[in-house]
Amino acid sequence: AADGFAVATLAEALSLRAASKKSILVFQGGQSADDYRLAQQHQITLIIHCQNQLDLLETVPQPWPQIWLKVDTGMGRMGVATVDVEAARHRLGDACRHLMSHLACADVPSNPLNLTQIERFDRLLKSTGLPGSLMNSAGLISLQGGYASVRPGIMLYGGSPLKNGDAAGQQLKPVMTVQAPLIAINVRRAGESIGYGAEFVCDEDMPIGVVAMGYGDGYPRHAANGTPVLVKGVECPLVGRVSMDLLTVDLRPCSDAKPGDLATLWGIGLGVDRVAKMADTIAYDLLCNAGGCCQREYVSMGENDG
Repeated sequence: AADGFAVATLAEALSLRAASKKSILVFQGGQSADDYRLAQQHQITLIIHCQNQLDLLETVPQPWPQIWLKVDTGMGRMGVATVDVEAARHRLGDACRHLMSHLACADVPSNPLNLTQIERFDRLLKSTGLPGSLMNSAGLISLQGGYASVRPGIMLYGGSPLKNGDAAGQQLKPVMTVQAPLIAINVRRAGESIGYGAEFVCDEDMPIGVVAMGYGDGYPRHAANGTPVLVKGVECPLVGRVSMDLLTVDLRPCSDAKPGDLATLWGIGLGVDRVAKMADTIAYDLLCNAGGCCQREYVSMGENDG
């Protein structure tokens, strides 16, 4: 039901074009003259975010592909300077269909840079008369802004875009569940250590489950002891260091667990934000890296399921 799609690279856009006739926007824009020709041929919209891309575009015969002009209103990463917008727009002519910018601190709604960026962007929209796109996931939730188009990201996965945010409280539903089997259960005695570095020591006799998932599969290596793992719907704490393709959990909360049971690392019943926080990272880090050696199953969801 999306109005269109946005991807990072032209290669991704070309793959997507083979599956969809909807509008496709490429965030990194073109990197060669051939990129602009391919974008025009396949009706793909490119972002221009720097002087070099403007120069490159002008070496390509018209008609040009549709262009969104990216402006740096305070992110300090990509985008032409606000003072250069009018000149860039003049060079682009009718190919320029949209202005866009990106919020740097929308995950902290009280940060004053949010209002500064919005004011700068609004002035540009008024002076150019172009439609605009500014709001990411955090902006949509915390700043309640719209503009002509919006660019939700992390919220599409069901993760909260706000610092210390509550995905469930924001009515976001997870769309990725990562599971792996218990492949062994061993009773370890009080005083015995678990895993590399022997950092976790059993305070009593306890069943330790070995789960076939590790940092080679995208599970965060720095997840702390106590990070929740769901076994048969019961939260069991991670113990010991995460290995390349294994991790270990304390199964005392789930006494009827057995080898072959699936452990849920995040997803339905266990929010990815909780796991990310225990690893001192963000949910996107986990979602983007998951599944290096995993079997993937894609399930179509109904319109009312998100």
